[in-house]
Amino acid sequence: MRTATWIVAGACALAGCSGVEIRPISPDLERQAHLRDGTASGYVVYGPMVVVEIALRELCVAKNDRGACVEQEVRCAAGAPFVLPDLAKPFLVDVKNGFGKAGVDLTIGDGWRLGSLKADSDNTAVLGAIEKLALARSGEATARKSGGCRAAGLYRVEVDASGAKLAPLLLY
Repeated sequence: MRTATWIVAGACALAGCSGVEIRPISPDLERQAHLRDGTASGYVVYGPMVVVEIALRELCVAKNDRGACVEQEVRCAAGAPFVLPDLAKPFLVDVKNGFGKAGVDLTIGDGWRLGSLKADSDNTAVLGAIEKLALARSGEATARKSGGCRAAGLYRVEVDASGAKLAPLLLY
């Protein structure tokens, strides 16, 4: 009886060693991960950076009763958001296998981002808010009169307790 208890306790202790560790790392450790004798164990992934393009776009401003566009206007508008790696935020993902299976299904997408989560989303409200931010920043009246965007380019979407802001990433 005593031997069986020790076997069960030992198996539970070994099984407890399995799992996934995801931790932020310094840029120095990230660079050292690719050295031959690097101390990092696991995969380096990066936090996502949400980016939108602010540029001149042809938008429908009036539709007929069938829903077809009857009047278009060129405006400074926000495009669909997309994600780039934030190289300032590296993470180390390390899968530890213990006794038996770890039960972990990891996918790394595009070579840099941690994947394996599925979600359906509707970005129309987000796009509307981003467009309002962009127009407030670049000046809608200026865009309509001059036919151009005062600050066209790629913008990083930053969200904090005070709300969402657009930070210039690449202006053109």
